[in-house]
Amino acid sequence: MKNCKYIFVVLSLFCFMACNVDPVLVDRYSEEIVYENEENFDMRIYTFYEILNGYGSGLATDVLSDLVKINQRYNDYNYLALGLTRITSSANLLNIWDNRYNHIRFCNEFLRDTEKYGDKLPDEIRKRGEAEVRFFRAMMYFDLARNHQGSVVLIKEITSESLPICEPQECWDFIAEDLDFAGENLPEKWIDSKRGRITKGGAYGLKAKAMLYAQRWKEASDAAAKVIALADKGIYRLLPNYEDVFKEKRNDEAIIEYAYHAPELTHSFDKVYAPPSDPDNSRGEANPTEECVSEFQMADGRDFDWNDPEMAAAPYENREPRFYASILYNGATWKASQKPNNPTIETFVGGKDGFTASGNLGTVTGYYIRKLLDESLTGYANTGEQTYYYMRYAEVLLIHAEALARQGDIQGALFSLNKVRERAKMKNVTATNLNEFMKLLRHERVVELAFEGHRYWDLRRWDLAKSVLNGVNFHGCRIVKTENGDFIYELVDCDEGAKRYYDPKYNRFPIPKLELDRNLKCEQFDEWK
Repeated sequence: MKNCKYIFVVLSLFCFMACNVDPVLVDRYSEEIVYENEENFDMRIYTFYEILNGYGSGLATDVLSDLVKINQRYNDYNYLALGLTRITSSANLLNIWDNRYNHIRFCNEFLRDTEKYGDKLPDEIRKRGEAEVRFFRAMMYFDLARNHQGSVVLIKEITSESLPICEPQECWDFIAEDLDFAGENLPEKWIDSKRGRITKGGAYGLKAKAMLYAQRWKEASDAAAKVIALADKGIYRLLPNYEDVFKEKRNDEAIIEYAYHAPELTHSFDKVYAPPSDPDNSRGEANPTEECVSEFQMADGRDFDWNDPEMAAAPYENREPRFYASILYNGATWKASQKPNNPTIETFVGGKDGFTASGNLGTVTGYYIRKLLDESLTGYANTGEQTYYYMRYAEVLLIHAEALARQGDIQGALFSLNKVRERAKMKNVTATNLNEFMKLLRHERVVELAFEGHRYWDLRRWDLAKSVLNGVNFHGCRIVKTENGDFIYELVDCDEGAKRYYDPKYNRFPIPKLELDRNLKCEQFDEWK
């Protein structure tokens, strides 16, 4: 690469090209070198994409919701879910403050340097690079705004000054401004060798999501509509089969993605979460709760109900397609080509993937996750290379639906929601008012987005977490196999008698004590004083 004094360690192919991630400096250089040509400029921009590296990261917060139970009793997320540890300004398992502000600083340094030296590049290239980095800055501020309800320290440029907490609307305005700039200056689509870089659709998709959290419904629906317009041009689509979304790399449902490629860049998700009868001593640590599993309807659109004798007698038959793509249940076929003699999942007591008490290898709910796992893997020692989808088109449609419903357009909302259901081979649903629609929307977000890290934040932004996640137990299905081969199903508490805990104060996390100590203009929220 001309004029560049970096030596790069190859860490990633991303999903767009064989590119390098973290530059290792071996000689002094001037920042101006980055702007000598487009290749150098792009190489610096590529370092920001590591922000998206997080396959399966959504499971962490799904464990804090009603969807997933970790089978290890002493897991930190179990402790927080049960209130055995609490969120404070000094200790917060979900604290991202320093991490996001470090990334914001890197973004601001890039923007400063681009303003200083960028005139060496063609205007289109410079603006495109600025747009990519402003997208990532907006992403970092969105994470902070989500956690702290928009009340953050807004650092628009490099400064060493102490700054107060901004008003929430100022933060949301800044996020919208960055994403509007990104949307205006990014391409609709990259050439195949650069696929995976942020596009217009990614910028407007993130804006739709951010504005949904900000409860700025018109801005959310307008941004989502811009992504839908791109889909109408053939850039995005819902894949015909739900299960293929998480199997096909570089598929057209991806709005924001991060690809892995063995052996340069892989993940260990399968080793941690595949059933224990799989190779390499996989651990099956995340077990879907019965509350999650029962959300998946019957194939004819009826709600599943254990009180229905016919359903209870054969609970895993005739369920909707997303159930079979998402859940490993007793009797499910799994890795038949690798285990031809016994390819069936056995979650019954004494089965090879059997029911167990918390803290032991096995399932504490009677289920394992199927979605996100790679059934073709033969060894799990950090070999996973499934694509991570930070955002996909189905989520944009659900955002569009919710935002329209909040504005009173129930029919428009149903149209977008039913597109998602139609892909899942499910019949259309109807509603006549906002309450009816929101019930449908909440259900749809559970089954469509399960294990992708949305549920905890959804309950929190809907102000439902304090009831759904507090003072309750969640459940599993304990299965006993009789001598004649029949199964007896019993719903049991998977929390060992402990109650879930959610303090209403958790709707807005505290400012970390370290920030209060070093920033004298930053004041703690009243509820956390």
